[in-house]
Amino acid sequence: MRISTDRTTRITVLISLAFLLKAVSSCIQPVFDFDFDFNKITVTNLDNSDVYVMRNDRDTMYSSAIAFEVTLSDEEFLAAGSLPKAETAFPGFTPATAMSPESLYHPRHHITALRIVTLEEMSPAIPAGSDVTGLFVAYVPRYSEGFLYIITDELLTMINRDFYPGEPSVSFQLFCNQDITASRVLFAITVTLSDESMLTAQTGIVNLLRAR
Repeated sequence: MRISTDRTTRITVLISLAFLLKAVSSCIQPVFDFDFDFNKITVTNLDNSDVYVMRNDRDTMYSSAIAFEVTLSDEEFLAAGSLPKAETAFPGFTPATAMSPESLYHPRHHITALRIVTLEEMSPAIPAGSDVTGLFVAYVPRYSEGFLYIITDELLTMINRDFYPGEPSVSFQLFCNQDITASRVLFAITVTLSDESMLTAQTGIVNLLRAR
């Protein structure tokens, strides 16, 4: 009878210990916060000639509807395909969460300046090499309220965040608010970061069409 009782006690202790380890393991929260660096800038043509703004894979735009989307990201982070990893749990148990939260990416450096320079003459009054930042207004798809354009001076306040949910990147759209008289345009877009580094991308030559 004593042997049976001791065996039952040991089994009960082992089962209790297993449940205790599982309970403790389930309380360990996965890590979903990451630091990153802006080290890549890309520019995409947009079609702003209709009601809705769409991606434009062509090298043509209407002269009164010049628009681009700029994306800043961490190229190395995205290339590595890093995924959120949980803190080490006890062997044999997986941390339990009802719903995994969205990953948060914290930039090490913020954006301090945006500059747009035309590399082609836009008109006799706007020769190649001119700073044309003031000719553009902006829209930030994820963070703007409604569809209201903002001046580029206000853009930095909109896109600088303590963290970016989902992926280490931020995008904004630029719209030229003038009808350009030239037959084609080409721009260089430069972003300066708080560590004084700069990211520059060219739009590529865009041939302009006249609205009928």
